[in-house]
Amino acid sequence: MSSLILALLFAGVPQVAPQQAAGTPTLQQLFDQASKAASDGECAAAVRAFEQIEKNAKAMADPTVRAAVDVRKGYCLAQLERSEEGQAAIRRGLPVLAAKGGSFVEEVRQAHLALGKFAMLDFDYTAAIAEYRLALEGTTGSGRIRPLMALSQAAMFDQDGEAVRYAAEAYRIAAADSSLDKKAKAVVQTQYARALINAGRAPEAYAELKDSLRKQGGLTMKVGVDDVTTRSDLAIAAWLNNDKEAAYKYLAYTGAGHFEKSPFERARDMSLPPCGEATGLKPDDIAIIQFSLAEDGHVEGVLPVYVPAGRNAAVAFSREVAGWSWMPEDVRSIPPLFRYTTRLELRCTTGAERPALTVPLANATAEWLESKGVTDAGWQGVPDAKAAPLGRTALAAARAKKDPATMFAAAVWLGSNSVVTQEERKALLGEAVQLGDALAAPAPVRAYAAILKAQAERAGRSNGALRALLNRPDFQGDPLVSATLRLLIAMPSYRYRGPSDADALLSAVVETPGLAERHPLKVAAWLQRANLAASRDDLDAARHAFEQTGLTSRQCALLGLKPAVRSTGDLSNAFPESAHRLGFEGWVRTEFDVTTDGRTIAPRVVSAYPAFVFDGAAATMAKGMRYTSSYRPEDGVACTAQSTPVSFHLR
Repeated sequence: MSSLILALLFAGVPQVAPQQAAGTPTLQQLFDQASKAASDGECAAAVRAFEQIEKNAKAMADPTVRAAVDVRKGYCLAQLERSEEGQAAIRRGLPVLAAKGGSFVEEVRQAHLALGKFAMLDFDYTAAIAEYRLALEGTTGSGRIRPLMALSQAAMFDQDGEAVRYAAEAYRIAAADSSLDKKAKAVVQTQYARALINAGRAPEAYAELKDSLRKQGGLTMKVGVDDVTTRSDLAIAAWLNNDKEAAYKYLAYTGAGHFEKSPFERARDMSLPPCGEATGLKPDDIAIIQFSLAEDGHVEGVLPVYVPAGRNAAVAFSREVAGWSWMPEDVRSIPPLFRYTTRLELRCTTGAERPALTVPLANATAEWLESKGVTDAGWQGVPDAKAAPLGRTALAAARAKKDPATMFAAAVWLGSNSVVTQEERKALLGEAVQLGDALAAPAPVRAYAAILKAQAERAGRSNGALRALLNRPDFQGDPLVSATLRLLIAMPSYRYRGPSDADALLSAVVETPGLAERHPLKVAAWLQRANLAASRDDLDAARHAFEQTGLTSRQCALLGLKPAVRSTGDLSNAFPESAHRLGFEGWVRTEFDVTTDGRTIAPRVVSAYPAFVFDGAAATMAKGMRYTSSYRPEDGVACTAQSTPVSFHLR
């Protein structure tokens, strides 16, 4: 913030009276402090200083002062994840400063660039382009570079050539500017090359990126954000030019896949956008998405890098990534550079969501809480990593108010949050069980908390605890609770066979009075009975059981019902030689169909880190996996879009 602008802001504005207490900063000093804190990235301090200025009624009566405070405070509010508040402040102040013109021109330009950035983070590329064009208006010389670069980034997936044109102009200006060093020019050149890649001009992009790398000093062991960006883009260009060895080499020099146990695979929530009409995505559509990880495990700064299917595809992938979450301790194990900027290869999923068997109980719990006046505390629809603190705050407030229903809701929700540690989940769900009993909650509500507690305490081996719950008279006498517990006990999980009394448990579910004949729990039980009968070669019984489900042959997305893994196949030669030679570690999630006899068919990669390196090996491994057999009367496919992660670690 220039001193000239500060002088103009406070010209004619009365300062604090001379009799002010010694050491109390003047209005000008407060403004200087706030502006410096903002420029240094110390936004909490900046906001506090701006709020002190706002208490001066005489100063804030001046529209220009009010506008300048709004705009500069708005930048920082957005950085403190008060984005809506920050954007509103900038929009309030911007017209006033724009009308002033003159010395405020640069301030106005920066405001438009900030609003464009906010729009980009919301994946509203149309609004971003509009703001960036306003920032570009009236600029000359090197002042055009930043808005042109921003425009190229916002228009990069529009497939109309504008992104290349904007970046090309920025690169021409940068190349002719003797005040810019080679590395600064290389940053502009890299954006130009990325626009070329997304325009389908990979050979040209490859040449530009090699030159950009040369300007940055070549493939050295010293790596910063700009180096990682150029080398990562080079890997994409090399791959598209069928130069796989070069692609691996450039990736190796980013450091991707070269730290212990590839912590990016440990995301607690890494959902994928669905293929189909809702998103417009096709199974073969690929995306390379870049993002940053905050220390609490939520994703921020999502940026699509390579999405040949266009803007809608870029938005669909980016929105999904923005909802991912990691455990905070896993985030801390990632080197800061890769926490700040990493990239994953992604595709859409052809599978439907498989809700848990406990969903009917969860719905009953939600209805009961609503009847108690317990409302959404703000965590619904928020990524788990960002929602966990909200849940803890809500729980603390409910405890202070001695509000047991809200305490129960917060404890159950936190106990189901993916980023809460197992020990904390156990304690929370234990508290929820006690609260449910104290509140004399309906059996489905108390059972829901008890089942979650049993699963948290015993992980994949909770059948003993579940049988104990089933033996309770209050749970055994409730149709929904007893059916849920019997299904949970009877259904095999990963590498575990179903119990010897599975058929009897499933028979009891389908005969449960009080549940509709086509209730999802009964349908799941009939389908599992068909599978068990087929495994005994009793095809007549299998056919009869399947007919009771009302399903088509290819439906397997019902309440968590899916084949369980029997074998992962021979993995002794699975690690790609080229990846081993270059020291890569990583992971791939594959998706495939499962036949009725447990074989896998049509494997495809849906997410991978690092991009491209392990795709072929993971697809080959997926072909060797075997699942439990299933029964379907019409064709050989038991389940479509089954998904499994495969990790590649060096010993």
